[in-house]
Amino acid sequence: MRRLLVLLLLALPSLVYAGANEDFQAGVRLYDQGDFAGSADKLQSVIDQGYASAPLYYNTACAYYKAGHLGKAIANFRRAEKMTPDDEDIRTNLAFVKQFCVDKVDASQTDPFLTQVKNLLATLHPNQYFLISFIACALLFVFLALKRTGVIARFGNSPVFVLAAITIISATAMMWVLRANYLVDEGVIVVEQTEILSGPGSDFELQFEGHEGLPFEVLDQKQDYYLGLFANKLKGWVKISAVEKI
Repeated sequence: MRRLLVLLLLALPSLVYAGANEDFQAGVRLYDQGDFAGSADKLQSVIDQGYASAPLYYNTACAYYKAGHLGKAIANFRRAEKMTPDDEDIRTNLAFVKQFCVDKVDASQTDPFLTQVKNLLATLHPNQYFLISFIACALLFVFLALKRTGVIARFGNSPVFVLAAITIISATAMMWVLRANYLVDEGVIVVEQTEILSGPGSDFELQFEGHEGLPFEVLDQKQDYYLGLFANKLKGWVKISAVEKI
């Protein structure tokens, strides 16, 4: 059964700066009082002071969603997901909010198998993949050393192939998760509608219209425009003022 969206504020560890704590608590109170726009502003002020954590981004995303700002909600859910890619609640809420976007373009529509693979790989953190690959590699060297000395001469080469495969697969998965969540610049359209152009300027040809919440990979920046690679594999230039970079 599909999990239901649970837009609840999460507990946040104590912040070092007292002012940030006050703003966060004020944001929580405003959220509880139903002032979602005010809550989002207060929580955003904590982020603007330089603080970053998955719960903070998650809470800010909840407030933005309740306030009707889908683009900013998606941007903050995605920031939270980047910090904790193995958190199923964040992924579930992000997928739920995306349903309300005008642009329904998603990688799962073009390659369901690839989407399933990505979801599977995201179940572990890069540190966990590193630990698995490190242990498998260490066991591989130990096994080879013992086999060379004749201590375990009766064993065949099957353990070697298994440990080598685990090492390679884990290392590859670690690099993919790192690239997907830390090494790629992303943007999200945060205005109701904006033009995606063929070049970095208003005099270039219109490619298509992008709506609030549409994510893309940032490939380049010129003047006041980002060059974006969208999920439908189209490229185009979008005004920086219409985008929130993740």
